[in-house]
Amino acid sequence: MGSRSSGNETHLGGAAPTHITGRSESGSDAYAHEVTEREGLLSPRYRTLSFAIYTTIALVAFEGTSVAAALPELAADLGSVDLLPWVVTSFLFATGLSTVVSGALVDALGSRRLFVWSAVVFSCTGFAAGLVGNLPTLIVMRLLQGSASGVLFAATIAAVNLGFPSELTGRAFAANATIWGLMGAASPAIAAALLSVASWRWIFFINLPLGMLALAAGRNRMPERQPGAEPPSIDWRGAALAAVFTGASIAAISSLSWRSIVFGLLCVSALVVYGLHARRAARPVVSLQHIAAQPYRSLALVPSLMLAAAFTTNIYVTVYVAAGRGWSSGGAAWSVIYFTVGWTIGANISSRLLDQRRVDTVMAIGLGVGSIGLAVVCIGVVPNGPLAIVFAGLTLLGVGIGLTTNATLHMLRAETPAAVIGRASAANQFARSQGFVLGAAAGGAILLLVVERRIGSVEAVRSLLAGEETIAGAEVAEAVRVGYGVVAIVSLAVILLAILPMVSLVRDRR
Repeated sequence: MGSRSSGNETHLGGAAPTHITGRSESGSDAYAHEVTEREGLLSPRYRTLSFAIYTTIALVAFEGTSVAAALPELAADLGSVDLLPWVVTSFLFATGLSTVVSGALVDALGSRRLFVWSAVVFSCTGFAAGLVGNLPTLIVMRLLQGSASGVLFAATIAAVNLGFPSELTGRAFAANATIWGLMGAASPAIAAALLSVASWRWIFFINLPLGMLALAAGRNRMPERQPGAEPPSIDWRGAALAAVFTGASIAAISSLSWRSIVFGLLCVSALVVYGLHARRAARPVVSLQHIAAQPYRSLALVPSLMLAAAFTTNIYVTVYVAAGRGWSSGGAAWSVIYFTVGWTIGANISSRLLDQRRVDTVMAIGLGVGSIGLAVVCIGVVPNGPLAIVFAGLTLLGVGIGLTTNATLHMLRAETPAAVIGRASAANQFARSQGFVLGAAAGGAILLLVVERRIGSVEAVRSLLAGEETIAGAEVAEAVRVGYGVVAIVSLAVILLAILPMVSLVRDRR
């Protein structure tokens, strides 16, 4: 049978009386404290840890959403439009790889140690990204920042699983999604304000003060190493194979030519070799149990496919709105908020539904809502309909993602022993990061391919974006609109593929 939450009405500021197995105030004692008082995420026992986690989530959310909002301005300033997708893809690639590598280290060393150094590196490399003078150098800095982001995120997610009792984890993940959504909604406003008075560089400069705030909040409150955890070890061979797999996947999708076949074969080869390696390795970087066995397989595939579809569509909506619909860069920056607001709504609805329904049922509802959302986006984009329809579809897509991802993390927590939660969370996050990075790569590749085929050069998009209030030429704007329409259709096909692992999970839970 599927896992359910306890049914207690636990809220951010307090909860109904419960009798649960929790942790000590430091968050480092596993399931040893009997809680009989009214407690919630912001009760005295958990308040400081919650604030530290919220601050970190806000930092990562700001970085992701604000950079997407600034893509038109960034392309106009630095050029090399053909490399533009790599500003996002490089960050997500490094984030996914470092997340899975850090999973074993979170178990072995504890969240606190990894949190401290990754917050410092993340903030400093983000600041350095604002100093670059060309797109290739920016991509290198994004790789470095993404490497720190993955460790930071892994440490934070493990802190949620280890720092709160099981009855609060669903609420904790919903609260994280709320912070993500609120920051995601505020980030375009901040980005638009910065773009109107300064430049895109300040979107990176602001990482430093935000990072120091997160560090001050969490350096003494993150959970330490758990009793019975494995000793520190990194499966470097497995990590290298994971990097080859992800890199080849990105290259196969980004090129969309005969080279895609070569990179596709390399991707499959890396996957097969890794499977053989993981069976022999004592502590592989991604345990096959945590990625291939049920329920972990469906917990990886369903959100990964949904996120791939979402990122394929949402990452480049700013370019579509600015280049295809003639909005200013500042105005287009607001178009990313609909998805993030929807995600927030979905995550909070999910946390309530988990008190009443099975986890797999909530996941299935999310998949259905997300699929409907992408269908609505297609209706608004393909016939060049009102942007309100597109934004409504993106909001529904976000609701679906919020419902499913929150329920997925809830089941992952319920199915996994505390001593290996870092590895299990990292494996799941690695799978989901494939959705992030491949979706971002696919969206950019499809959009730029269509533009190049129709007008002969993607650099024409730069001249279109260079003037903040310049209305696009008809030919270029039409090419961008058609390209984004193809992106939306492909995204719908991808999210429908998630039905297969969802059905498998439902059958397994029954």
